[in-house]
Amino acid sequence: MLVQNIRYALRLLRKSPGFTAIAVATLALGIGANTAVFSVVDAVMLKPLAYPDPDRLVALWEGRADRPQDAAHGPATAVAPANLVDYSRDNRTFETLASFDARSMSLTQSGAPEQLLGEAVSWNYLATLGAQPAIGRGFTRDDDRPGGDHVVILTNAAWRDRFGADPSILGRSIRLNAESYTVVGVMPAGFTPAMQFESIRRVEFLVPAAYPDDLLANHGDHECRVVGRLKPGVTLVQAQSDIDGIVATLAKTYPSAASGLQTRLAPLARDITRGVRTSLLVLLGAVALVLLISCVNVANLLIVRAVGHRRDVAVRLALGAGRGQIMFETITRCVVLGVLGGVAGALVGVWTRDGLVAIAPATLPRIGETALNRDVFLLTLALSLVTGIVTGLLPAWQAARTDAGGTLKASVRGASDSRALVRWRGALMAGEIAAALVLAVGAGLLVRSLVTLTRVDLGFQTTQVLAANIALPETRYDDARKRLAFFESLTERVRGLPGVEAAGFANRFPLRGGWSSSANFEGTAPMDFFVSDFQAVSGGYFAALGIRLVRGRLVTETDRIDTMRAAVVNETFARKVSPDRDPLGRRFQRSGKNQSPITIVGVVGDIRRDGKQATIQPEVYLPAAQTDLYPVRLADFAVRTAGDPRSLVHAIQDAVLAIDPDQPITDVRTLDEVVSASMAERRFDLILLTAFAVLAVALALVGVYGVVAYAASERTREIGIRMALGANRRDVVRLVVRAAVGWSLAGIAAGVAGAVAASRLLGSLLFNVTPTDPLTFTAMALVMMAVALTASYIPARRAASVDPIVALRTE
Repeated sequence: MLVQNIRYALRLLRKSPGFTAIAVATLALGIGANTAVFSVVDAVMLKPLAYPDPDRLVALWEGRADRPQDAAHGPATAVAPANLVDYSRDNRTFETLASFDARSMSLTQSGAPEQLLGEAVSWNYLATLGAQPAIGRGFTRDDDRPGGDHVVILTNAAWRDRFGADPSILGRSIRLNAESYTVVGVMPAGFTPAMQFESIRRVEFLVPAAYPDDLLANHGDHECRVVGRLKPGVTLVQAQSDIDGIVATLAKTYPSAASGLQTRLAPLARDITRGVRTSLLVLLGAVALVLLISCVNVANLLIVRAVGHRRDVAVRLALGAGRGQIMFETITRCVVLGVLGGVAGALVGVWTRDGLVAIAPATLPRIGETALNRDVFLLTLALSLVTGIVTGLLPAWQAARTDAGGTLKASVRGASDSRALVRWRGALMAGEIAAALVLAVGAGLLVRSLVTLTRVDLGFQTTQVLAANIALPETRYDDARKRLAFFESLTERVRGLPGVEAAGFANRFPLRGGWSSSANFEGTAPMDFFVSDFQAVSGGYFAALGIRLVRGRLVTETDRIDTMRAAVVNETFARKVSPDRDPLGRRFQRSGKNQSPITIVGVVGDIRRDGKQATIQPEVYLPAAQTDLYPVRLADFAVRTAGDPRSLVHAIQDAVLAIDPDQPITDVRTLDEVVSASMAERRFDLILLTAFAVLAVALALVGVYGVVAYAASERTREIGIRMALGANRRDVVRLVVRAAVGWSLAGIAAGVAGAVAASRLLGSLLFNVTPTDPLTFTAMALVMMAVALTASYIPARRAASVDPIVALRTE
């Protein structure tokens, strides 16, 4: 019977090519959008990490109660290597805990120097991930200590691209940061370094971290990322309790460094996607609503077709067919339609997926792994079957409840049944409008959020400013004075280039990282410290960024090692740390031994260091020439130009090579490009949700038109009588539209309620816009009302143009 029903369904669909094409296309849009988005969600969130027993891998973060934290997840600061020693030694729940961090090194093997991204890792890093080199060996404890042999493990891609997959690479020396490193291993092709999940640059090597003894003794210096492997059967809650006990001991033993310390454990796979989970789930919900609207549209089409086949059904019932058989046959026909829509949707999904990957931000973890794999195809098949069943339930129920005798005695369309069908179709239309309104409100909120974000003043200039990273190798620049001399020489050369208006250097420019530290004002207790962002900057730093001076003076070239230790602070620092007195002239010391007193000599305007969506933090600027004040390394260089700053890239590289022929520059970008990249994920969410909202509104428009047109056709005789009795066209239009307006208002009311509930999921994606923003809700409700009126007006005008004589003869 099933085979017979399928053949019968295919025959009926073939006889109605127009209906079949419209229904299949409608379902294909909904199923294809779901297939594409799910393929991205599957790659980013659901696909297991390519490590053995990935569920046992855990990320460990530290943080302090007095510092900004990840609002949704808690502490999210790097771990102090000294604390990691205690965690590794005293825990009872982890097999291993390992550290890793990004490490840039200059490859000077041959040709022009090139800056490569790698990982500095503890000796047990590979064992923790459950990986091992494809050829060669991993690191040993002896490798991972100061003064140990310089050894390196290459990733498979680096081995193939840079060394031609030479099998004799083991034991060969390569030049990294002007030092010889012996290649001891090559990783397999499927290995993904942990840093790769958050870096757009390719990780190409691993070297031992080899933390110095002074760092391992400093429990307040947070410099590494940590991944651990749980023992079999241990839960995350048990592991968190175990680590919390160690943290409590650290706070008692090292109160100045570990007081207020907090930790957070999270499954590694979940931690990797913590910044994008909400947006992907929102997009998945959006395409589910699009599919729901598609199903409603097809269900309405099927209801109309069921009316046309009512006499056929009545004849079959009169000849002895069972109502269950009629329902089964109808649902089978709809499932066949759903499968056809699923096949077409798979093709739409392929094209849509390629588009999603193309516009997705490069920072989206594992986006390159997106594929239409078995899980995605199974989802597509499941959606096809479920869609067919859902769209067929109401038509099947309508067909099965046909009154055989009454239908055979009456005309093709019975009035009572027509009224019931109109009510059902009106309710479905209201549901379409409600679902479309939910998506429209979500898109509207994101639009308002992005518009608000673009208007935020960063407090510094980004146009015509080019920044580059110059990571000087410690082997040739082993103290801060040598690094300072390099950057001062580079600044002098670059200032003479045509078009350069200002040049400066720092440990990190805004939007490219930072450094925080704690300090005490003179006359306060040691525990009465403040925590602030600190930067080591040159005299040209403020001119290059256009940061305004509020009072006092800026850091200048005369602030040298033999002069008074000076600092410039921002307005937020002045208000927070020195609210009752002028900060100029106040002195403080950075936490630590033998720190020189620092005098505040100026106040500058606030900036948003970490981008437009970041909060303004207290900021301290130290003179780069007073090298005893800061422990960080000078690394960023920037110029402000009169024209296109990218035209100076080669000139700046030549200036660097003139000072050091083995020194490359990397991460060369304008600050405008950096700002744009920082908002890439918001734009991605906005583009997709807006596209789905437009599609949903278009489908709702078609649905409203179909319902009103069918309702008007059902009332053709009534309209003819009204017009014969003197009703004009305006009265007829008002009559037809009024019924549509009632259902539309019901759908808008339901949509507003649904949007209030759904918009709360967008909270973390919005900026300075409330999830229940009344302007957005009102605007989108008016848009949906306009759509409904437009869609109902067209068939209403057509109904009003009917000749009364023709209308009276329709029966």
